[in-house]
Amino acid sequence: MAATLSAEKPEHAEAIERVLDRAFGPGRFAKTSERVRERGAAPEPRLSRVALNADGEVIGVCRIWRVEAGAPLYFLGPLAVDPAAQSAGLGLQMVQDCVAACRAVGASGIVLVGAERFFRPAGFTLVPAERVSLPGPVDPKRLLWLEIRPGGFDKVHGELKAPSH
Repeated sequence: MAATLSAEKPEHAEAIERVLDRAFGPGRFAKTSERVRERGAAPEPRLSRVALNADGEVIGVCRIWRVEAGAPLYFLGPLAVDPAAQSAGLGLQMVQDCVAACRAVGASGIVLVGAERFFRPAGFTLVPAERVSLPGPVDPKRLLWLEIRPGGFDKVHGELKAPSH
């Protein structure tokens, strides 16, 4: 299924919620990643991406949030593709486009919670033990990061939280 990627816009909001509900169900609000967003992470729609089908309907979303953990960085998630459009590489395509957008604005790096086997092709690796935490439990084998700017993670340490500026 061919899709067009676009920066997230306010008019996508309802359709994004439908995709997230179909992809994750009601359990999506119980995830530790949601605690990061609830505690004031700043959304970055210009860096986030939606996937639109040929009819212009939202079939996927990859969101980026401004956070900090000793230094400013970005938090990726949620990433969701409508179940009817899954398994065609659209999720990875959105991640790669978000990474390119973050790189274009000079980001130091991106942190996420997800399966390493899925995110490795986009350059993500495991966060070293004890470097970064979330406001709740997270499997350390699912805490990943991608350093975009050399030395971008030198000062990153501690819990992900809302940006102070």
